[in-house]
Amino acid sequence: MGKSGILRSLCFTLCLTAAATATAGAETRKETALSYVELGNELARNNDFDRAIGAYNIALQFEPTLALAYFNRAYAEQARGKLVEAVADYNRTLELVPECAEAYANRAYVLARLKKYESAVSDWTSALELNPNLKTVFYNRGNLLLEQGDVAGALADFNQAIARDSKYVVAYNNRAIAKVGKEDFEGAIADFTRAIKLDGRYSEAYVNRGLARLQQGNMLEAEKDFARSLALNPSLKTVIDQRIDQISRK
Repeated sequence: MGKSGILRSLCFTLCLTAAATATAGAETRKETALSYVELGNELARNNDFDRAIGAYNIALQFEPTLALAYFNRAYAEQARGKLVEAVADYNRTLELVPECAEAYANRAYVLARLKKYESAVSDWTSALELNPNLKTVFYNRGNLLLEQGDVAGALADFNQAIARDSKYVVAYNNRAIAKVGKEDFEGAIADFTRAIKLDGRYSEAYVNRGLARLQQGNMLEAEKDFARSLALNPSLKTVIDQRIDQISRK
């Protein structure tokens, strides 16, 4: 599943607005808290997540209602694999700023990793109700639906992701995988080809297009795709051999 990442811009504005309202009489404490948030952000950008969490902790000591600190600490915890703690901090973010779509989006990603799939889908849906332009949310929800066997739902979400970004490479690849699930091999090959045109080094897309061509009976073109993929990433040979074996057994 695609990683949601830090979706900062909109949520930062919302969280800062909430903080300013809540701390109008304590400007010095607020400014100190925000300086520690900035320190945490810089540490997180350098993948020093443990120290980033420490900086956000100090920020919250100065301003316990600073949603921005909870949101960013949640992401750092998520990056460190502290998933339960991340959910708790996204919960707190949403208590303080209920309209923060990115908090719903990131919490959904963590919930999916915790195998709480129904809750994850619900959160992604809430995020899209607040901000229907979050392409990553459509992509992530589509991936989960595809894993659960809801091919039609996955296709609808990948369509929406691509409608928001016509150069969304991985969305083309995964929409193509969904089309293979519906035995729409021509449509799948078209999407794999689009992904390859956008990123000529996308070795997995070559593998997937080759497998789709193989299922069409086009062995010659399939072999060409496998060769291209292996030239880019030789470690894919085992995957290719396994998938060819699976297809041959059908």
